[in-house]
Amino acid sequence: MLEAGWGVLFSFLVAVPLLLVAVRPSTARPTVVQLAVAAAALAVSAPVANEVGVAALAAVIAVETAVVATLLGLAWDLREARDVSVPLLALGAVGAGPWLEYAFQMWAANRGARFDSDVTNGVDHYSVQGALGLALATLPLLAGIRADLRRLVPACCGVAAAYLGLVSYAWPDAAGGFGRAWSVTAMAWGVLLVAVAAVDVVRARVRIASPG
Repeated sequence: MLEAGWGVLFSFLVAVPLLLVAVRPSTARPTVVQLAVAAAALAVSAPVANEVGVAALAAVIAVETAVVATLLGLAWDLREARDVSVPLLALGAVGAGPWLEYAFQMWAANRGARFDSDVTNGVDHYSVQGALGLALATLPLLAGIRADLRRLVPACCGVAAAYLGLVSYAWPDAAGGFGRAWSVTAMAWGVLLVAVAAVDVVRARVRIASPG
């Protein structure tokens, strides 16, 4: 689970948006938002989890985010929040509590220097796992209030949550695992997140194609 969480954060929340903005620069704004949240979540983990090394990871992603935003002349302006999706916002709110609780559990485990941890480049995976929980609690809520985030963010977060749930279900006793019931819940939540966002995007296209 700790290896899966590390891979999920740096693959779905970081690598995917960077790849997407390289292929389609027109999608840069949602990628910048997602990258910024990932960097912020890692930055929060540094003091809360008492893990200095994770601050370096946050700094690297923050620099990458700033470079993308500067080159493409973008800014993260919350005043652009509009076209609220009540179903997506509600689904994000339902998941926010459990994901935050999971984040705090992972940060506490990191501070406890547990024997079952995993370490990569001097960084304890528990701290990154906590950052992932914080990001999954935050990003869907932002997608619920910003229409421009609904193609990228729910897809990345939904797949990430469902994959974590699947890994946890297969190894329920692994460090960082949810247990069987919460594993199924995480998978269901992830699938619903993608489905609700997809329906919302389709409805928005229909409204644009059929004005009035």
